[in-house]
Amino acid sequence: MKKVTLVVVAIVIAAGLAGCGSAPESPAGESLAATLTPTPESTLSPQERYPTSGVISQWVLSAEASSEFADPEWSAAQAVGRPDSPGCGDYQLAWASAPSDSIETLELTFEVGVFPLEITIYESFNPDQVVKVEVYNPETGGYYTVLQKNPTPIERPCPYQLTVPVEGIEFRTDRVRITVDQSQLGLGWNEIDAVELVGAISLPESGD
Repeated sequence: MKKVTLVVVAIVIAAGLAGCGSAPESPAGESLAATLTPTPESTLSPQERYPTSGVISQWVLSAEASSEFADPEWSAAQAVGRPDSPGCGDYQLAWASAPSDSIETLELTFEVGVFPLEITIYESFNPDQVVKVEVYNPETGGYYTVLQKNPTPIERPCPYQLTVPVEGIEFRTDRVRITVDQSQLGLGWNEIDAVELVGAISLPESGD
C-alpha cells in the first residue's frame, strides 16, 4: 500500500511537469565526466553504428543495488537481461530503490570485458534522474566517470533510453555503475529496466 500511494503522488507531480513521469567518488584522475543531451533512439544496430570489427552488444548478467524496494519484485535482478517492462509505468519488472527520494547506486556486471563505446540505460518510470555513469577499471580497482549531470525532467514519454557515448577508455571493463538522484525533482522512483553495453573486443584505432 505504501508503494501504491507514493506512486500515485509521483504520477501527479510528473504529469504537472509534462514528463513521464552518496555514491563513492571516482579515484583522483579517473574522470571523463560530461554533460550531454541523451541521443534519440536509433534505428541502427550497434554493429551498424560502430562498423569496426569485433564490436559486441551485451545485456546485464548480474546486478547489485544500494537498496531494493522488494525481492524479487523491483530488485536489482530485474535489470538483468533485455528490457521486459510492458511500457511506461511502475512495473515490478524493473529495479526500484527502497526509498523514493534518495540517492542510490546500481552496479551491473556483463559477461565479457570490452573497451566501452556506448552505454544505454532503459528507464521505465520517472526518467531521467540518472546523475552519474561509471565504468570499472580492473587495473586500478576504481571507477571511471563517463557521465555526470543533474537530474532532468523528461518531456517525451518513457520508456526512455539514455544513451551515453564513451570515448578514451583504454582498458577493458565488464562492470558499470549507475547513480540515480531521486532527492531533487520530487518525482519518486526512477526505475531502470535494463542496461546495454556496447564495446570493442580490441582497442579501437584512434584514426590519427
